[in-house]
Amino acid sequence: MSESLPLPPKTEGRGPTLSTIHEVEQILRDAEGPLSLNEIKRRMSAKAVRHRTVRQVIDEFKRLGFVAEGSKGVIWTLNLSPELWTKGRVVRL
Repeated sequence: MSESLPLPPKTEGRGPTLSTIHEVEQILRDAEGPLSLNEIKRRMSAKAVRHRTVRQVIDEFKRLGFVAEGSKGVIWTLNLSPELWTKGRVVRL
């Protein structure tokens, strides 16, 4: 049996907008290293973004395997390099 992604959790109220999700993605992709949630909020164009909204976006990215979160913050981990995906094997770094 193949392994599949877990279903997304039920959200109370409204979830993050698509533009918020895209903005958080761009901030994480452009970052040189891990960012705290407060730093992500600081870099966003909308200054009234709630902590819960940023947390929901990060949790969804974690569920999909796009980011990793540790004690120093969140970092984008999805690698779209064609060389990685066309070789058909794992490359040791």
